Amino acid sequence: MISLIRVAAAVNKVVPADSDGCLKNLWECVDCLKEDNPDIIVFPTLSLSGRGCGSLFRSAVLLEGCRKALENLCILSRELESYLVVGLPLEDGGRPVSVTAVLHSGEVRGLIPSFDAPPEMDFSQFSHRILPVDTVFRCGNLSFSVLPGDVSKLSRRMHLLEGTGCDLVLVPSYEPASCGSMALGRDVARQVSRDHGVAVAVANGGAGDSSSPYLYRGWCGVWECGTGLCGEQCQGDSAFCLCDVDSDIIHSQKASKAYRDPVFSAYGGLKRGLLRRVARNPFLTGRDSGAMMELFDLQVRSLADRLTSTGMTRLVLGVSGGLDSTLAALVCAKALALCKLPPECLIGVTMPGFGTTERTKGNGAALLEGLGARILEIPIGDACRQHFQDIGLNDEDRGAAYENAQARERTQILMDIGNMENALVVGTGDLSEAALGWCTYGGDHLAGYNVNICLTKGMVRKLCSVLAANGVFPQLTGILRDIINTPISPELLPPDENGEMVQRSEDILGPYELHDFFLYYLIRYSMRPSKIYHYACIAFSGSYKPEYLKDRLAFFLRRFCSSQFKRSVETSSAAIDWPNLCGVGFTMPSDLRADALLRELDSGE
Repeated sequence: MISLIRVAAAVNKVVPADSDGCLKNLWECVDCLKEDNPDIIVFPTLSLSGRGCGSLFRSAVLLEGCRKALENLCILSRELESYLVVGLPLEDGGRPVSVTAVLHSGEVRGLIPSFDAPPEMDFSQFSHRILPVDTVFRCGNLSFSVLPGDVSKLSRRMHLLEGTGCDLVLVPSYEPASCGSMALGRDVARQVSRDHGVAVAVANGGAGDSSSPYLYRGWCGVWECGTGLCGEQCQGDSAFCLCDVDSDIIHSQKASKAYRDPVFSAYGGLKRGLLRRVARNPFLTGRDSGAMMELFDLQVRSLADRLTSTGMTRLVLGVSGGLDSTLAALVCAKALALCKLPPECLIGVTMPGFGTTERTKGNGAALLEGLGARILEIPIGDACRQHFQDIGLNDEDRGAAYENAQARERTQILMDIGNMENALVVGTGDLSEAALGWCTYGGDHLAGYNVNICLTKGMVRKLCSVLAANGVFPQLTGILRDIINTPISPELLPPDENGEMVQRSEDILGPYELHDFFLYYLIRYSMRPSKIYHYACIAFSGSYKPEYLKDRLAFFLRRFCSSQFKRSVETSSAAIDWPNLCGVGFTMPSDLRADALLRELDSGE
């Protein structure tokens, strides 16, 4: 799989001014990494000499030793399939210059000039042997460039790579240590990777070099589009970190789509296993309690702004006692408070039907009562029976018409109350349901404004949990916890003889955590189905069998493609207005078939 490139950032122990000692320690690091078959190994700048050599950088002994060390490294690496990126001083026209050598299969493929060299280095001129810093190399389908110099100055140098199409920036560095310098360097690398949509691999030298007046501290790390993949700090003689960089993710996020032909290309790709963390719930990765509270605040403010702009003073909300309508009710209550409107301006409507259980009905009513809302209970059974009689639906038919008629009847009630009260009807559906088309067109598909549609089912559940744990609605803590633990169901089919729900969404669709996982990689990174399946097998190993994951992914792809007509603003003038608070969304033809995606899933394993 050439979209996965294994990258190692390593820091060897230097023996100042002793190139043989530096090379010995460097090659020991390479030996430690060989078993994992990295495609690229980047070492610090001046890793064959150390940075604190001072006037010795002009010594013919040191410069000749480094030249021979580079030749020996070529000999040692003849059978090595990895790129080796190594920094050293070389004599150039009678002057010492700091360069970074890019090696592959025992040959030097390029020499790149280094920034921030010691003052003993002369940078007035370079010979023809030295390539410009915007040179591009290629490994698999990933392009990389080498930008040697202090990592803290990386962001101000990224303009040098404009127009290159670089996916990965290798940063051989050797920055003197000071209080907070390592944290600053890591933050700069993370920020650059996020802002430019690239990967950044840093190898900052220093192990074994502590010459006066500077202290050096070795560390390394790799970041991809703002996410840290691996990192290590020297605690002893050396350090290295290893991870798999995903070029599919980078290509979907990269700020610049320009491209430049590489000076050298090599085949690359995943050799064995996967050296990167694949989270089971990627929509929630990095979203701690504070981030979830910020998300809730954005929901509240978006609804408050819509109330203010429309001039309306009331909200209408259908409350079922489930997760989605619960979060929407909490958002409504806070939005009204923000607009300095009384809580009874929320008109909460419970509409028990054929599948409503006492648990959900009771929780919905208790929720509205705890919020101080105006409560309306309007059973829909009689209206639906009359409708079934009018259209000639058999009493025993439990098909789509039986279920969807209930959803449309509830929506009709909410819309008409909205007209009567001059109120905004608030929708409750979430992103997971929208992706799967798990909503009734012309039913719960409609609303005046939807506050949940940018959140997955997992995000809704976590946000309700955070609100309960933080005591944001202290009078509702117990109710919220029971709602969180209630099975997810549309409750459209009659309960069993014990009054328990018989219709559970995840029994029909499969686990929402799987569909949220599939959705994340499909819409955020446009990832191939076979690769999504590969990632899912890793993330859910031990929880679901591979054949079940493949079956659910195929199911997801079919539903995702066939349900676009419910989501597309272009094809549906009734599409719900909503705030995109999480930066996700998808546009595609409404008549798209999943056939090509399913073929790729079968052929790409």
